[in-house]
Amino acid sequence: MPDRRIVFAYSMVVGNKLISVSLATVEITPSCDGTRLVYTEQGAFFDGTDKPEGREAGTREFLDKLGEELVEEQ
Repeated sequence: MPDRRIVFAYSMVVGNKLISVSLATVEITPSCDGTRLVYTEQGAFFDGTDKPEGREAGTREFLDKLGEELVEEQ
């Protein structure tokens, strides 16, 4: 089905230093009790400043907050 996936790339820079780049996919599908969102990210981390664990924690926090906002809107 079309229009269920968002794909984007981004980079993270501190000062003038590139610390990571990522390719992310957000897939949105209906489920029996609402909507299912699957977030997949592939990253390259260059100098140890940014790490996969930190990125995962930040993304999880962001998605949790998004879920809270969407529940409040109902």
